[in-house]
Amino acid sequence: MANLIFRRTGYWIQHQLKLSALGQKEVAGEANVSLSMVTHFLGGRKDSERVRTALCKVLGYESFGAVIAASRGHVPQKGARHEQVHSEFQP
Repeated sequence: MANLIFRRTGYWIQHQLKLSALGQKEVAGEANVSLSMVTHFLGGRKDSERVRTALCKVLGYESFGAVIAASRGHVPQKGARHEQVHSEFQP
């Protein structure tokens, strides 16, 4: 079975796009897929690696796992890099 996202995660992603003054159309263009595909992905009805990659790029996340974690309130938040998280613990 495909790795479909939960509908509430799709709502959170849509909200983040809106806060960034972006829309599904920009994600579709970046992913080179139809607007319908992005809509179905965010609604939890279809899965697409292209859409996952495009969302990471336009929202500024390194991986889709980071997007999911942020949608659940976990850190690191948007824009945080793996190296930055570990550098604060180094002497």
